[in-house]
Amino acid sequence: MKKIALALAFLGALMAILAQYAIDNDWIWYGVFHTLGFIGYIFIISAVAYFSLLLIHQMSRNEKMRIRRFYHRNQSNPEV
Repeated sequence: MKKIALALAFLGALMAILAQYAIDNDWIWYGVFHTLGFIGYIFIISAVAYFSLLLIHQMSRNEKMRIRRFYHRNQSNPEV
């Protein structure tokens, strides 16, 4: 999934650059390229969202493991 998200981000960047180039140079079909650029922006935003959620998930997983180790350690060595 990481490879797909990275590929879509790269493709989105190319589509956005192509759209800007088409608008700047007054291509005949600039409307179509403008639409493709918008789709490219959606690809980029989706890839950034995926990687952000992946980072948050990994951080929460590490925190859960840390909490489990802490409570396990405290239960095995009760302070009396």
